Amino acid sequence: MAEDSIRYHATCPRGCERFLAEELRELGFANVAADRSGAFFSGDRLAGPRACLWSRIASRVLQPVAEFEAADADQLYRKCLELPWEDHLSSLNTFALHGIGSNVRIRHSGFLALKVKDALVDRMRRKVGRRPSVDRQNPDVRFVVRLSEDTVNISLDLCGESLHRRGWRMKDGEAPLKETLAAALLRAAGYTGREILFDPMCGSATILIEAAETALGLAPGRRLEFGFERWPTFPKVLRREFSSMRAESGRPRIDSPPPIVGADFTRQAVSLGTEHLRAARLTEYVRLERKDARKAIFPGERGLLLTNPPYGERIDMDDDVLLDLYADLGKRWRLWPDVRLAVFCANPGFQKAFGGKVFRKHDLFNGPLKTSLFVYAPRAEKG
Repeated sequence: MAEDSIRYHATCPRGCERFLAEELRELGFANVAADRSGAFFSGDRLAGPRACLWSRIASRVLQPVAEFEAADADQLYRKCLELPWEDHLSSLNTFALHGIGSNVRIRHSGFLALKVKDALVDRMRRKVGRRPSVDRQNPDVRFVVRLSEDTVNISLDLCGESLHRRGWRMKDGEAPLKETLAAALLRAAGYTGREILFDPMCGSATILIEAAETALGLAPGRRLEFGFERWPTFPKVLRREFSSMRAESGRPRIDSPPPIVGADFTRQAVSLGTEHLRAARLTEYVRLERKDARKAIFPGERGLLLTNPPYGERIDMDDDVLLDLYADLGKRWRLWPDVRLAVFCANPGFQKAFGGKVFRKHDLFNGPLKTSLFVYAPRAEKG
């Protein structure tokens, strides 16, 4: 690793780590390595900002600044008091600390963050004569403190808001799928933007919007203001370079992607999806229609169907009704010999009810809920 190279850590939804690592490699980052909560990568001072701008799967991008052992609260305070917090903020800046984890002596994350905060403000008083203020909602500098057994990791959060907030969502539907997870599903299903994409149960249009931006080569973070842009230590020359990078990231790389089509049974869902497409400025690239998924017609000869049907956890539906629905969908969708099917579902009865032979299965988490993406190869590829 070069001497001026920085080691970053991108977090992601559980189960998506390998797909995040693949994405980071494709974006050209060095030394990419997946771990249990995301993936590490290396680069210069603009590598982290570029990941915030371009990663579709990352939830946050962190820059680790310290790692040490602390068995109890007193040791945690003493070691944090030794850290050069003044290198990252001044007494005029606001800050926030987000704690994650606990151990037998530091029993909850709130207490973890409190002890680190005490050390930070005491250090700043000692070094610069004045303490900075806490702002939990909109800080200038945000730190993440993670405790695992006795190991403490402290990182700068480059993002501010979670990266799943793309800036286009007006309001959530009944069971919204986070944008970062939708992007991971597209990658897991093999979508590259060069084939027809159909979501016959599109809800608020999250999968469709992620697909359209992927096909057009638009950066998911192009509308966002990131946390690092408020850092007093982020140089003006890098601000100018990043500003140019962001302006370029909003220009489509192609004029006309393959068809991207969505449908839903309810008028409310189609209306909400249309609002979101308008907010994302993608209405000319995505077609929406109101239609029962059991009567769906694939908009072409070959391509990908990717959808997230109801599975009874967030939308109240009787299990027998759901299983009948899955059976009907399987019978209908498998009529298309050249279409790859990818269905994201947590209902334990889905696979049997839907029928057919699963080509690949990826276990991912939709929030706390373990969910699987079932991928079915086109019949034409099965011999």
